[in-house]
Amino acid sequence: MKTIYHLLFVFGLLMAVCSCSKTDYQNTIPANATLVAKVDVRTVAEKWDLAHSEVMKNLDSYLKLLVSGKDMEQAKEYIDDPMKMGFDFTMPVFFFKMPDGSMGLTMKVNDDGDVKDFLMLLQKQGLASKPVERRDLMCGTLMGDFHYAYDGKTFLLLSSEGSSSRVGQMAQQLMNQKEDESFVSTDAYSKLEHETTEVVCYAKLLALPLPAYTYVRHLLMLPNSVRESDIEMLATMNLDNGKETFHCTAWGNTEKVQQLLDEANKNLHKIQGRYIDKASEDLPIWLGLGVKGEWLLQKLKGDKKAKEMLFLLGRAIDIEQMLKAVDGDVAVGLSQHVFDGNTDDFVAYAQLKNTNFLQDVDYWKSSMKEYGMSMQDDGNHHYVLHAEGKVWQWGVDGNDLYYAADGALSRLENTPDTKLKTYEAEMKDNWLFLYLDMAKMGWEKKLKGRAAMLGKALGDIESIIVKSSAANEVDVVIEMKKKQENK
Repeated sequence: MKTIYHLLFVFGLLMAVCSCSKTDYQNTIPANATLVAKVDVRTVAEKWDLAHSEVMKNLDSYLKLLVSGKDMEQAKEYIDDPMKMGFDFTMPVFFFKMPDGSMGLTMKVNDDGDVKDFLMLLQKQGLASKPVERRDLMCGTLMGDFHYAYDGKTFLLLSSEGSSSRVGQMAQQLMNQKEDESFVSTDAYSKLEHETTEVVCYAKLLALPLPAYTYVRHLLMLPNSVRESDIEMLATMNLDNGKETFHCTAWGNTEKVQQLLDEANKNLHKIQGRYIDKASEDLPIWLGLGVKGEWLLQKLKGDKKAKEMLFLLGRAIDIEQMLKAVDGDVAVGLSQHVFDGNTDDFVAYAQLKNTNFLQDVDYWKSSMKEYGMSMQDDGNHHYVLHAEGKVWQWGVDGNDLYYAADGALSRLENTPDTKLKTYEAEMKDNWLFLYLDMAKMGWEKKLKGRAAMLGKALGDIESIIVKSSAANEVDVVIEMKKKQENK
């Protein structure tokens, strides 16, 4: 991965102007690409203020790791004027992934002679092979792991997955590929080009790296019956005045899958904001939902950890019957201690369509004794549950269910979180709204040693918001403390 970052630094972060008009260098992207990203490098550089960033401040020391001797002066010229490398930074850069896992990069050439000079510099430093002419193309390798091919119009870089000769042949084949044989001829490309944000990415869900795939799968709340191979998605990133906004939309590539997505949306409601006044300042994590309980129950059963939790609770109370009675707003407030492994410090609320399950409470009390648990009735449908060495409080007020770790309900007497209140209108436009008040979590104090850099980065963030208006859409908004920075 480090070599990839080196290349991205050289080719991507030293940018100039970028437009979005189409040219034939995009024809090198294979039609069966599983992931394609279009990057407006100029806008990214300007909005991230790379010229005054830590990256540029440390550039001299970084260059010394890659370049030595007299070539340092030439390398600095490339930094001062990236166009001297011979690449046309007035056009977008495209990254792509092929079904076999190979990665590629394609960009427009402005002057193939300048490109050759740039590669010769890398060759002197042992980072590239000398360009060799093959079938009207100049070809070679970078860092031993990548094959490149270029002509007067296009520069293509491919990772070495499989035999070296096969990758070299693939590079030449893609360089000679026609538009109607490439990704440009697909509907996915049309969707990609329709978006005008600085970073746009199309992907088949299975093409994502495992961590990203897992997060996207959970965030999109796709039906459990939907196979990953049947889902495609488009993600965008926009940087604006200290705010980074990521938007992801998924769709099914078959009519049946799309019907499942449409059916999922029938179980979702816009949040009414019923419990927003119950948020307190010392619960900096707040999740709001607008759902039908039966759908929520099925989603929980599809998650291994949630399923285990349902099983444990089911020995004391009929949690399934309780969840099926939910219809409307659901809210959960958590303290920052959840990141320390203390998942019991929470308060949860749910709007009920009926309270029929309360008639079975006496039976629950008797049956749970078999498992060494007990539950006391405080009157008026308020209960204290003792189980697994822990204590929980739950009860029903009118058509509102509450559930909390012992002592957590006292948080309701604390000062309401007025900051969350400012998002009320935005919250009501979505069925899911997750708010993390990062400023209250003290990451810089928690993360020390090797993790200190991460702690500082997290400490620069004011808040993170995850919101969704449909089962197949999600937005992630990262708000920085310093509004002029996007880092």
